[in-house]
Amino acid sequence: MTSSYSADQIQVLEGLEAVRRRPGMYIGTTGPRGLHHLVYEVVDNSIDEALAGYCTHIEVDFNADGSVSVTDDGRGIPTDTHSKTGKSALETVMTVLHAGGKFGGGGYKVSGGLHGVGVSVVNALSEWVDVTVWREKQVHTQRYERGIAMGDLAVKPSKENRTGTSVTFKPDTQIFTNSIEFDYSTVAGRLRELAYLNGGVRITFTDHRVSPEHSDSYHYEGGIQEYVAYMNRQKEPLHQEIIYVQGERNNVQVEVALQWCVDAYSDNLLGFANNIRTIDGGTHLEGLKTVLTRTLNAIARKRNKLKESESNLGGENVREGLTGVISVKVPEPEFEGQTKTKLGNTEVRGIVDSLVGEVLTEYLEFRPQVADSVLEKAIQAFKAAEAARRARELVRRKSVLESSPLPGKLADCSSRDPAESEIFIVEGDSAGGCFDGDTLVALADGRSLSFKEIVAEQAKGKEHFCYTIRHDGKIGLERIIHPRITKANAQVIQVTLDNGETLICTPDHPFMVRDGSYKAAALLTPEDFLMSLNAKLSERSRGQRVAEIDAAGLDTRLSEVAFSRDVQASAVYPTVSAVGAQGLRPPHPEQSSQESSVALLVREESPSVKDNHRVVAIERLEKRVDVYDIEVPHTHNFALASGVFVHNSAKQGRDRQFQAILPLRGKILNIEKTDDAKIYKNTEIQSLITALGLGIKGEEFDPSNLRYHRVVIMTDADVDGAHIRTLLLTFFYRYQRALVDQGYIHIACPPLYKVERGRNHYYCYSDRELTNLVQNEFPANANYTIQRFKGLGEMMPVQLWDTTMNPETRTMKRVEIEDAAEADRIFTVLMGDRVAPRREFIETYGSRLDLTDLDI
Repeated sequence: MTSSYSADQIQVLEGLEAVRRRPGMYIGTTGPRGLHHLVYEVVDNSIDEALAGYCTHIEVDFNADGSVSVTDDGRGIPTDTHSKTGKSALETVMTVLHAGGKFGGGGYKVSGGLHGVGVSVVNALSEWVDVTVWREKQVHTQRYERGIAMGDLAVKPSKENRTGTSVTFKPDTQIFTNSIEFDYSTVAGRLRELAYLNGGVRITFTDHRVSPEHSDSYHYEGGIQEYVAYMNRQKEPLHQEIIYVQGERNNVQVEVALQWCVDAYSDNLLGFANNIRTIDGGTHLEGLKTVLTRTLNAIARKRNKLKESESNLGGENVREGLTGVISVKVPEPEFEGQTKTKLGNTEVRGIVDSLVGEVLTEYLEFRPQVADSVLEKAIQAFKAAEAARRARELVRRKSVLESSPLPGKLADCSSRDPAESEIFIVEGDSAGGCFDGDTLVALADGRSLSFKEIVAEQAKGKEHFCYTIRHDGKIGLERIIHPRITKANAQVIQVTLDNGETLICTPDHPFMVRDGSYKAAALLTPEDFLMSLNAKLSERSRGQRVAEIDAAGLDTRLSEVAFSRDVQASAVYPTVSAVGAQGLRPPHPEQSSQESSVALLVREESPSVKDNHRVVAIERLEKRVDVYDIEVPHTHNFALASGVFVHNSAKQGRDRQFQAILPLRGKILNIEKTDDAKIYKNTEIQSLITALGLGIKGEEFDPSNLRYHRVVIMTDADVDGAHIRTLLLTFFYRYQRALVDQGYIHIACPPLYKVERGRNHYYCYSDRELTNLVQNEFPANANYTIQRFKGLGEMMPVQLWDTTMNPETRTMKRVEIEDAAEADRIFTVLMGDRVAPRREFIETYGSRLDLTDLDI
């Protein structure tokens, strides 16, 4: 390595090489989002022609060879020679960054485009691009490969008098290494959105990759009015006519469409600037919210809906049940924020305020019945908000919200840096399973206490130690922490052992079998022998043996010692009986080595104590019970008084430094059809709000108060898990939408299967992975076993860590709203009050389900 630093070491990247070296700087990512971004960039060029009034039809085609074609009937990209580059204008646009008609040259008054990087970036990141331009009764064609023109522009006369541009490109697998397969529904959502935002433009979308080919056409003369109607089609509108405002001031074009609904309790306002979805808001949305609040309060006073002594309606009150779209076209847009999706032009706020204020006031004054309906809903919302405020105050007095302590069931992380911290929201004490509260645990002080008794004693400050099997296979002692109810009214099974003991637990609770592995209770068979605490003494070890318990780790060298509930134990120092209910305390680390060991004298009561705890029967019980669990740090297993070892809760399958876990009992409220007062009275939602640092619904979202920047929903892979995940997504989407919009919400992806073949095991995360493994990677005569994970409790902590929680090996989905209108509609259909739309949805899509996949 040379220490010199000279001009020769300054790299100059020619042409589009910079884009190929650092694609993420231009399209954000080389994953699916960046791949689809290429399509949007080409389509946006055609939309710009439509905005200028020259394009009426855009065709988008997914071709069978994996390429994409975008064709329009606009003016066609200019083909004459550019004065600065000496190349045709087409080649200049295709090969020079930031070359185009959008930079004040008079080509376009207003332009869209997601980041203004243009078609040159698409060219740079494609294996090849073919461009055809029709203009001036000529056909111009040129091919590019990885950003470089393959020859000069070819020109031929055209018999047809058409104009326009067609761009066909195939993404480069050297750049998009995971996949270059486009998703039809993802692109369809964006194209439909563009058709709504640019009323009158027809967009035809065809997928030639399937047989028969699939095609959709998007054409909305009503523009954003039809967009609002589309979003509200499963809701009950408060007024049939959609309020529409259109105007232009200082070259800024403004369009607004508004409609209130009876059966909606939150607002859904979508903002667009130059066709870009402004998920982080901006001055256009600020102006709209301000004028809505001011106008409706003024009309409420004028129509005596509000008395002089009464306070004004709040912004969230007047917007309750409102669906609205605001689209502005700004000649020189200024975008702010990390994602460049917040409009910053200060002049837009005032323009929106004045334009909408004039039209909305006039509209409501001429339609008093509409004004009264909207105001009555707003006043009801105000009263409900007051009730919610009182509920919040009650909650605050009980120290649950605001500066209150964190919920007791939260297992927090050590880090206080939200940027590196993440929280896993799990159902019950997911990945653990649990026992009936009367089940007895074998304690080191010689007692056998039930889970309920341990909870009660620890509430009084007492400590307990249990027997545990360490990683080296030796029996030791470990402290019991966090005894608690984990699931209420849980479905349980009864396991009967050959020693006459019966154990009641959840079907997913893992038992340790003789080889040290674990098996969920429901999967046990009469052939299974469980790991026994009552190990039979060998002939060599009969008699008295001494076991030393090391104070630092309480590590017990017990290869020759048996523990049994029938075994009598006495201690030289200190005596077990002296410890009593306080549990066995390790000596202070600073004591001498001689003092820091405890010698237990163990004598076998009877040589006939049974060694093998075999499963006799498993029975599903009709009754449901509250179930309990404990945590056993380091080893994650403990002995029951019945003489078998079982696994403890899975809070240990995490890195305590940056990973927190919040168990939620049962299913949270469906807030799609719940008023605010009930939300704040719900214990599980209180825990969620407090743990995350969310604050109150209706307040502006403040990321600085968020305690974790990754909020991960981790539920079981069954129907209940899917339902809980949906309820949580509904909560986040309706309660603090910004959490979703800004990318804080994630979904964990635990494996569905574990395949064991010999000493090797494999995890499969989908049916396709499983099929590929078994059919293509195993020999035809291979012997293997498949375990289907329906609950996280069927995984051990190390498995959960390796497959689902380790940042280096896990797969995690970030929840993103590509199509906000469709997301809002689906939440309304699936989680709302009205049954008819839900039934229609099931009847429409139910036939596509494979009924064998249903978990019923």
